[in-house]
Amino acid sequence: MVVTARPATAADTDSASLTDLLPDCWREGNNRRSLVAVDQVGRVLGHCRGIDNDFHPDSRTFVWEILEEEHLGDSSWAEVADALLEAQVEVSTLSLRLKPTAEETELIEVCARHDGILVQLMPPWRYVVDGPLRAWTAEHRSTSDGLVAETAGEARGEEMLDVYVEHYTAQHARWSPAADGPQLRTENAPDFVPGAAGSFDPARSTVLIRAGRIVAQALMWPPEEDGSAEVTLQSRPHEGPTSRQDTEACLAAFVERSADGDVLLIDSHVTEELESAMMRGVPGPPPHPANTWTAIVGIPVPGGPDPLPLPRDLVPADVADTFAALIR
Repeated sequence: MVVTARPATAADTDSASLTDLLPDCWREGNNRRSLVAVDQVGRVLGHCRGIDNDFHPDSRTFVWEILEEEHLGDSSWAEVADALLEAQVEVSTLSLRLKPTAEETELIEVCARHDGILVQLMPPWRYVVDGPLRAWTAEHRSTSDGLVAETAGEARGEEMLDVYVEHYTAQHARWSPAADGPQLRTENAPDFVPGAAGSFDPARSTVLIRAGRIVAQALMWPPEEDGSAEVTLQSRPHEGPTSRQDTEACLAAFVERSADGDVLLIDSHVTEELESAMMRGVPGPPPHPANTWTAIVGIPVPGGPDPLPLPRDLVPADVADTFAALIR
């Protein structure tokens, strides 16, 4: 059955099966265009939006929702996905970003059909606090000059925000340039207000101090629904002579403050040599159904800035076949 796309209307938002559907309207900022996919009788099968990325102004996040397969009638998931993505490409002035995992083969195929470009790869990120991780911790808790990371506390929030912005900007410079420093600082400032919703945990996060300055930090964010917690590892400078051992000391101190069985979510990017090498040395992650490689894919749009391809030599051999259609 032929599937087409059109702007979403207020009447479309009555759908109980599509909970995140908004009527179409042009806005400054987020939620740029809201489109729906419909079958030949006008039944809404799915919707999508392009959301401006305040952290990466040269791209737009593609979000969508499609009915479960049994509710699509004679249409297929792929037909609906193609119609939505094609329609969003037509109205977007910035490249669209999607994040398929290695197991999402249909989504990878959709990206490939729309000239998707592999921009980044992130390895499995679940680490369980267990014996091997504690053994690693014992070996990395101190730097070569004898420093040990300490609890972050609440007093250094402004400096921690400075480190965050510096590291984030450098970390993304090669593959997805970030917004300028002042804007990043403004966007992230609420996350460094102790006690605020979404803020880092000052009692669990750790910092390493050298000559009175923070040179590395491990930031723990609010737990996920399953109890796992995302941990952001950063150093100042991003890649320097002591950056790896400084960051390892912060992670070691964080693990020391964790209970056996705690699940830590620590991401890394294959474009970043230091962080990739460091995380390859950390024990784990053990097999887990939610533990997989994740890609960031850019979908080019007419007249928009082209996504920066991930260099072929940075694609690990064990996932090269999986994402082959997206490698440029």
